[in-house]
Amino acid sequence: MYFFEMSLDEMELLPVVTASRKEEKLRDAPATIMVITAQQIKERGYEQLEDVLRDVPGIDLVHVNGTWPTIWAQRGLYGDENKRTLLLIDGLVENNILEGSVLGGPQYSLHHVERIEIIWGPASALYGANAFGGIINIITRKGSTINGIEYHKGYGSDNTFSDKFLIGYGRDQVDFTLSGSLYRTDGPVFEERHPQYSNSYVDNAFSLVSRFRYKSFKIGYSVFDRPMGEGLFSNSPAVQHYGLPPYGYQNSEGTDGGSAQTDLNDEKPSLWHSVTQTLFCSSELAVNESLTMNGTCYYRKTEIAADSYSYDYRNGAFHRDPYQHVSDLFGTELQLDYSLTSNQDIILGINYEQINVEKGYRATQAIDETTSILLGSSERIYNIYHNLAFFGQYRWRLETSIPTNFIIGLRHDTNNIYGDTTNPRLGIVSRLFKKATLKVLYGTAYRAPNNFELFTETSVRIANPELSPEREKTFAIDFSYIYSNHVQFELNFFHNDFDEIIVSNVETDIPIPGQDGEFYKQTQNQGEAEVSGVELKVVSDFTKNVHGFLNVSYQEGQQNDGHESYDIPNTARIKANLGLTITVPDILSLYVVENIVGARTTAVTNPDDSTAGYYLTNLTLTTKKLFKNRFQASVSVDNVFDTWWEDPGIRSATGGYYGTRHPQPGRAAFVSLHFSFQD
Repeated sequence: MYFFEMSLDEMELLPVVTASRKEEKLRDAPATIMVITAQQIKERGYEQLEDVLRDVPGIDLVHVNGTWPTIWAQRGLYGDENKRTLLLIDGLVENNILEGSVLGGPQYSLHHVERIEIIWGPASALYGANAFGGIINIITRKGSTINGIEYHKGYGSDNTFSDKFLIGYGRDQVDFTLSGSLYRTDGPVFEERHPQYSNSYVDNAFSLVSRFRYKSFKIGYSVFDRPMGEGLFSNSPAVQHYGLPPYGYQNSEGTDGGSAQTDLNDEKPSLWHSVTQTLFCSSELAVNESLTMNGTCYYRKTEIAADSYSYDYRNGAFHRDPYQHVSDLFGTELQLDYSLTSNQDIILGINYEQINVEKGYRATQAIDETTSILLGSSERIYNIYHNLAFFGQYRWRLETSIPTNFIIGLRHDTNNIYGDTTNPRLGIVSRLFKKATLKVLYGTAYRAPNNFELFTETSVRIANPELSPEREKTFAIDFSYIYSNHVQFELNFFHNDFDEIIVSNVETDIPIPGQDGEFYKQTQNQGEAEVSGVELKVVSDFTKNVHGFLNVSYQEGQQNDGHESYDIPNTARIKANLGLTITVPDILSLYVVENIVGARTTAVTNPDDSTAGYYLTNLTLTTKKLFKNRFQASVSVDNVFDTWWEDPGIRSATGGYYGTRHPQPGRAAFVSLHFSFQD
């Protein structure tokens, strides 16, 4: 049954697994949670994860079009490299091991996805480190839903091409899937940066995902490989070289520093080649009707491959700087699901990971000694982390005239590098009446300091191995109501408190030898922040063939870095999305969405005080399955009205090495052809 063939009551009964690490109904999940289904992915033209995130509430986006193609913040806490969201694929962590960040990109194709579960708010009580702002869990399709072969061919603006395949088989106690994708593009040309801009290309990013299940035993492997340019990540024009007008606040940008933006020495200006690999096996044993045991062993490897490099402009000339790092981990986990009585259940688990983390980038030289995180060594230098965790959750269902679930969860992690953390969660989920649900939620989370933050040293910066994790406490109230079986309202209130925020380049009282009046800098836990907000979601079935949604987010946040307080940068107070899907039965569907983003304040180092808001219109036209369900086509157009818009700069955003603002692409189109050969 497709999403739009469900009634709103049936939607509330959708199964989800992320909130409690076990299957439960969407309405019972002790979390603010949204499900994006395979049908929505297809009809809305979502090609990669960033396409989904632009249409959901409470997530702010900064598009870099390279390196980290999109940097996002859930409910207001901006982080420059997606360190505060946990990305899962079939429940297994996908974040980069070295930085704890989500790299994202077109290698994460959605053609093999059954659904995406998005959780807002802390989840360290069950998932540990970096389940901070929330969780995104991509759940792949089962072979039994395919039983055949699918092939997708795509063509788009900027010389973009994609190829995708999906093979699936499911019979009796055997289930198998194999999927892959290949994507290349020249990327948009940002003429304001350079007339022949070429730094946002993607050179054959690919993925391969396989799953095999026999009875209760499952084994899987995935690789996500993305060679691409740095994009706008460090693009401040070096005007002394290009002879172009400076691009930035009051022409202050680009007097030196920054990186190349067009081809040099017969090669692209940069290559940022990220690779992640995961291998796992798991087994489930039903001991009896009350007790189930789940065991998983997994191996993960993440790297910036040895062919990565960038051309950086220093001292009046470009220098080619290679990059490389490799980190890996081995983990094992055991989880017990036990029904104490008909209305009480408990989850108990233990998790152990050994992690080999490289300290930084190899085979390179410092770019800027005041901010560099590069080791300047070809030798691989690493740390060994050990993390042991115990977690549990107890649920009591009170069956009265107002059915209510009471949830208590707790996780304790012991880490040999950054110490112990304990994170509780409390939840009350009450069915006030047949069509109304109230959730009252409290939880905590932590973000682990990464190897860069703990151990980086330069000529002007000292390491800080005593760094503590960042901490979060959140209180939230969620209320949902279905009116007349055709309209669902959901209202979410939240308040987040953050402390021990990791702040870079804090001046110490340790003098630098031979430099009078100069002192070493260090990364320290001295930041704190508060964010409060409200989110409104409305889903409506206007008719059988016309469906719409509206979501509106309002948030206010203040951050203190130990010296001054300011608005949390790069996040909008107001954000809204208005979408409409119109279906002509047996012929086609049309999806139109308006993305509205308010003005955003910027980092305190950014001479641009704010970035203007914008309105973007995107549409997708999708045919129904034709020729005995063997063919389907779709056309997507982003930024239909060719609106000019910009995103704020990231990191220090001074106009020296990091840009103060980033121009964004105009109108772009993508055509996708789907071929199916099924039993």
